[in-house]
Amino acid sequence: MSRRDNSRGARKSQPGAFQLEITGLDIPLVQEGKKRLRKPTGQLHAKTPLFTHRSIEMTATGAPVISATQAFLKTPDWHEYSAGRLYFQRRFGKGRYIEFYILNQQKHQPGFITSFAEQEILEQYGVHATRLHALFATYAVQQQQPWLDSFTLLGSDLIKMLHLHRGNKLKKSQKLKAVADLACILGTLGAKIQWQEGNLNLTIIERSPVWIVSVEEYYQNDLFGNPDELFEVAIQVQPGPWTRNFLNKEGERENKALYQYGFINKAIFDLDPHRQELAPALALYLIQNRRAHPNGKYSIRSLVSAVMSTQEIEAIGRDRRRRSRFVKQVYRLLESLTEIQFGIQFDPSFPEALRPSWAILPNEKDGEIDPVATAPKNNRMPDGFFTDWLNGVVTITTPTDVEVALKEFEHRKARIAKKVSEKRNSTKLQETNDTSTHSPEKPALEPCTHSTKVTGAALKQARQSKGWTQAHLASLIGKSVSWVKLAEGGLRRIKEDDQVALQEILDLL
Repeated sequence: MSRRDNSRGARKSQPGAFQLEITGLDIPLVQEGKKRLRKPTGQLHAKTPLFTHRSIEMTATGAPVISATQAFLKTPDWHEYSAGRLYFQRRFGKGRYIEFYILNQQKHQPGFITSFAEQEILEQYGVHATRLHALFATYAVQQQQPWLDSFTLLGSDLIKMLHLHRGNKLKKSQKLKAVADLACILGTLGAKIQWQEGNLNLTIIERSPVWIVSVEEYYQNDLFGNPDELFEVAIQVQPGPWTRNFLNKEGERENKALYQYGFINKAIFDLDPHRQELAPALALYLIQNRRAHPNGKYSIRSLVSAVMSTQEIEAIGRDRRRRSRFVKQVYRLLESLTEIQFGIQFDPSFPEALRPSWAILPNEKDGEIDPVATAPKNNRMPDGFFTDWLNGVVTITTPTDVEVALKEFEHRKARIAKKVSEKRNSTKLQETNDTSTHSPEKPALEPCTHSTKVTGAALKQARQSKGWTQAHLASLIGKSVSWVKLAEGGLRRIKEDDQVALQEILDLL
């Protein structure tokens, strides 16, 4: 009788039965959900997830960013300029336009991209691509020279920030695959930019990818050492050369380039694109368009045109049954923006019979709003209402924390520019006096200095005394976290303009 029978109490075997003893059953079974994942052999120097230390971040908002948002959203407005070749164009006035095209034959792209026709790639654009594009633009503004410096993001971090496939039953490996594929799709957008900037005497004509994306996948090996389950992806992003002209802080100071920025808050990424697709799309457009459109006045037509194709809007206008439903849909969309602290006021000229029940007019206080008086008077819209409604005007303000951050940053930027100008003028005066007088009796003028130069050690001490992280200081001065680390360690020389900025921000003047 076997040892197994002895340990459990022997069972009587039937006559003539064949007995087979299976060994190894005493080895404990591996728990499916608790297997130990082998980490990547190479260290992943990935960016810290956005909104880790605060709920608001600086982001790039230049014309290429805004128009790329619309290129991802308004796919029916893409046109064919030859058989199978597509383009999307956005004009910004005389001498300024950006034209997008699809890149699907690049060496760095994965096989599944290069095998797609342009129309197949276009069908994968949409609100999810727009949201990831906005994250890339936010990371890009953290780079000192984004046209030279790439950054790496982890797929698991992006899934959390984007709430990707929230509420469904996809496994993490499937979500990682989805976000990796989405990143590769972003790498298919190319841009031809022609831009004249009169005050800089600048003309830009260039063709480049908007984002150059490569993906590295990490798998857990099976018992035989073969790739089994995907457990992480590292997405490396290189901002396109357009950033040299539109996201160049040093170039702006020298009047050789533009530095177009804004702020974005976490709440925008909390909007669920599965529940209401247009809400996060419109929120992103309004945030990105804030500095270019400071008064916040929009017609309903311009708002829906920002996130919907012209074809879709015209088709709705021709369909009597769809028009009323569309008005209610847009009002639900605007109301969802108020839930994340956007302010929306209806102009007094807005047709009274077409205002929603929650409509707020300028100078109204919450306690004075009469929901009955402001509600549509009848269930049936008045004749010819659609054109009047599209032309109605609303004023939209971005969330308070975004407005405050933008005003504080611009105010600080103006103060720093003034101090730098004063210092330069003082230096020029010093040089003029040195060359115009040779009399030993007249002492030379000392250059105007605000304080002792900020050393790496002093920078670190001042930052820590305020309780700030390196990431927070980097966002305030418009530098990368690595710049702050190197400066504090004495491994990077702090330029004169940055000296003044740090003295101002850290109260060292």
